[in-house]
Order: sequence, then structure tokens, then C-alpha cells
Amino acid sequence: MRYTILYFLLCTSLIACEEATNFPLTTDNSNLVVVEGILTNENINHRIKLTRPYKTQNEIPEAITGAVVTLNDESASYILTELPAGSGEYYTPQMRAVTGRVYTLTIAYNKKEYTAQDSAVPVEVLDAIQYKKAGDQYELVFAPSGQDPNFIEYTIVENNTAAGRLVYYDLKTLDVNEIYKPDKEDFAFAAGTIVIRRKYSVSEAYRAFLRSMLSETEWRGGVFDVQRDNVSTNLSDGAVGFFAVSTVVADTTVITE
Repeated sequence: MRYTILYFLLCTSLIACEEATNFPLTTDNSNLVVVEGILTNENINHRIKLTRPYKTQNEIPEAITGAVVTLNDESASYILTELPAGSGEYYTPQMRAVTGRVYTLTIAYNKKEYTAQDSAVPVEVLDAIQYKKAGDQYELVFAPSGQDPNFIEYTIVENNTAAGRLVYYDLKTLDVNEIYKPDKEDFAFAAGTIVIRRKYSVSEAYRAFLRSMLSETEWRGGVFDVQRDNVSTNLSDGAVGFFAVSTVVADTTVITE
């Protein structure tokens, strides 16, 4: 009986091997507006990017130009400027987002209006950076940080040039497909490399968006995939993506022996 079960499992594993296919991809012409933007507590010109959805893989998205984009909070209103013209990238005047204040984004385009709201929550301090020896180079060690949902963006700078960007998501969820997600290739760097970290707080709505986005991207392809679905959004009908407001803390570390 034991050998019969082993034989059955062996046959099943052979049958389950994947093969390449050349099924044609079908796409729909969509008038959806794709919104990508995040406000932070940094006193800068914040960017809101507007594009059309991808129609084919690895396609450069079509920019939405000529829209009227405004931002309102509880005390002020800002008109965003498209820079450069035709780019689909709209910038606020220099400003700083305040924790706990509700920000409303409004986009007027082609006689339609789209809106979204979000509010920043506080961010916890950064824990000490962790890295380990990997041959004659070094690799980052990623670990949960604090008690609140967050993500940390790592920018690797070598010889005064950005050599890589890594993001570690710590959403404080218990997702099986996250635990068994596919492995990612390690990024190694030499001593003397500079690592810039930026830790972002995540509102409850932003966490839901990131969780659904990761389920369709980085967490897909593991042992326990979820049923495909549209990524959540805080935008009104006719638009997708997410408009986020976050609190950020940052530090810079030089990797030493």
C-alpha cells in the first residue's frame, strides 16, 4: 500500500509539470483613469500620476494630460500643475501633509470627475538596520518593524549612483500566500555602499489596497495562490489605483565591515 501511494504521488507530480503556452491575450479598450500618488509629511512638491491601463505586457502606459487636478484639506485648497506638459504627472505646490487631516483629491477630465480621500496615521521609529555577510559582499536582512502596518523602501547607492531599490511590506496580516510567496533574488552590495531607508505609515484603506495588490503580484505564483480579483481602490467609479497619505521617517547608513 505504501509503495502504491508513493507511485501515485510520483505520477501526479510528473503530470502536474507546467508547459509553456501561446494563448493570445485579450484586452478591453477601457476609459479607466489610473491614479498613482502619495502625499507625505515632507515639505516638497508631491506628485500625482495619471495614465490609462496597460493593454499589452511591458507597455509604456498612455499619459492622461490636460486634466484639472485639485487637492483639498480641512483648511486649504491646492491646484496641481502638470510638469512637463503632456507627461500626465501633476505636482502640488510645496506643502506638508499633516497626520489626522483628511485630504480629498479631485480629478476633472473629459467632462467626468473622480475623487478619492485618505488620511495619514503616525509612523513608528525605524529599528536598527540589519545586514549580513554574503561571500565578499553584504545582503539586507528584512524583519517586521513595530506594531503598526508599514512598508520600508530601501535605496542602494553605490559610487553616488542609485544601484537598486527594494521594498519590504509589513502589513501585519496573516496571509498564507504571503508566507509561501515565491523567493526573490538576493541583492548583494559591497562595503562602503550607502543604504537610504524610508518607512511609510499605512492607513487602513491603504493597507487593504497594498494587500490586494501584492496578492496579484509579488505573492502570486507560490503554493497557495488566491482567486484573481480586481485590486481595491479608494477612487470613485471610473478610476483605479490609489491616492494615499502617509507619514514618513528616514535614515541613511554606510555599510561597514
